[in-house]
Amino acid sequence: MPILFLSDSGLHGDLLYSLVSEQLHFSWEKSEFGRQKHCLKNYDAIIVDCFALSAKSTPSAEFNFLKNIEHPRVLLINFPLDLPSHITKPLEQRKFQFLCDNRAGQKDLISKLGFAIQNSRVQNDSESRSRFLLTKREQEILAQLTTGEPNSIIASRLHLSEHTVKNHMYNIFRKIGVKNRLQASNWAKLHLQVERI
Repeated sequence: MPILFLSDSGLHGDLLYSLVSEQLHFSWEKSEFGRQKHCLKNYDAIIVDCFALSAKSTPSAEFNFLKNIEHPRVLLINFPLDLPSHITKPLEQRKFQFLCDNRAGQKDLISKLGFAIQNSRVQNDSESRSRFLLTKREQEILAQLTTGEPNSIIASRLHLSEHTVKNHMYNIFRKIGVKNRLQASNWAKLHLQVERI
């Protein structure tokens, strides 16, 4: 899957994208803030040029867009060093990675970004393997789990006993490394094929 490079419109974002995409040999796509909303899950990672973020007290449009991104791997680069906690905390809670501030040199930026992308790909590969370790029946049950229905309804829909569904749930939780139904449902929404959910 390609990697998405998000920045504001303008020469700065274009130049940084050229540098990154020429130095790091991955499949890349570029977009401006606010343009990509609905297909973010189709990207391996999202790299955000935070040049437009500012340390002012009122949140910028870029910040408001950022905090609504739904993706497991968002890497922030070129952010102002003096960002206040009301901006950094919500992004940290979303597990966004702050890689390089705006004082980082090109070599440092490329090195950190390359390592972070490669690391996220390794993680993504292991998550994909987890998905393929699930049997077809476990994938069906996991897909049903996203509806929020209790085990009795899932069992009825799939013509199974509740006990069998419970056993499958236990195996699913163990295989994908989650502890409860909500975590399993969130995992399924990120990793199961869209048409199954």
